[in-house]
Amino acid sequence: MNDDLTKLENVLRDRAAEVPYLQEVPRKMLVRARRRVVRNALSSIVAAGLFVAGVSAGLASLGTLRSANRVIPEGSPGVHSSAPASSTASCIAADLRATAALGGAAGSEVGSIDLTNLSGGTCTLSGRPILTLFTSAGHEVSVHVVDVVPQWQANGASPPHGWPVVSLRPGAAAAIRVRWTNACPQLADPALWSVDLGDGSGRLDVFGADTVYPPPCNGAGEPSTLEVGPFEPSAGG
Repeated sequence: MNDDLTKLENVLRDRAAEVPYLQEVPRKMLVRARRRVVRNALSSIVAAGLFVAGVSAGLASLGTLRSANRVIPEGSPGVHSSAPASSTASCIAADLRATAALGGAAGSEVGSIDLTNLSGGTCTLSGRPILTLFTSAGHEVSVHVVDVVPQWQANGASPPHGWPVVSLRPGAAAAIRVRWTNACPQLADPALWSVDLGDGSGRLDVFGADTVYPPPCNGAGEPSTLEVGPFEPSAGG
C-alpha cells in the first residue's frame, strides 16, 4: 500500500514539473485589471472632490452666519450708521431779519416779533427767545418776563407741523408772541427791542419797534410785564 502511494506521489511530481511556469500575465487580464484600477481611481477622485466642495460650502455658510451674528462697533472703517443725520442747521442771527408787528390794545402793546429767513437755505428755530428792551439812550428797561403759550395754542388750534421745531425755508417767517403792559416808570420815547435766539445763535435788533410807543404806566407800584411766547410759524409767513 505504501509503495503504491509513493509511486503516485512520484507521478504527480513529474507531471507538475512538466507544467510550464507562467511568466507573463495574459493581455486581456492585464487590460481588465488596468480598467478596474482607472475606474477605482476616478471614483476616488470624484468622491474626494465632492467631499472638499461640501466642506468648503459648509465653512462659507459658517462664516456668513458668524458675520451676520457678529456685532460690529459703531464707527468702524467701512461701517455706516443707520441713523440718519440731520441735514437742517439751526438758524443764526445772520440768517434772519426781525420786524415788529405790534399795536396798542387796552393799555398794552400786543402782537408779535416776526423773524424772516433771508438766507439761501432752510434753517430751524426751537425753544423760547430772550427779549430785551432798551431806552433810546441805550439803557436796559427793567421788565418782568412771563412765559406764555404760543398764539396757535391760545387760539385753540392744532399744533403746527413739526412742532416744537419751526422749519424756515428761504423767505418763510417765524413769530414770537409778545404783550407788554404797565411800562413804569413811563417812557417818553419808543423802546428799542433786541432778540437773543439762544444757544449761542446770536442776537439781532427788531426793526420797526422804534415806532411803537410803550404802553401807559397804570400802576406805579407794579412791575412792567413782558409776556413772551416760544418760536412758532408766523400766521402770515
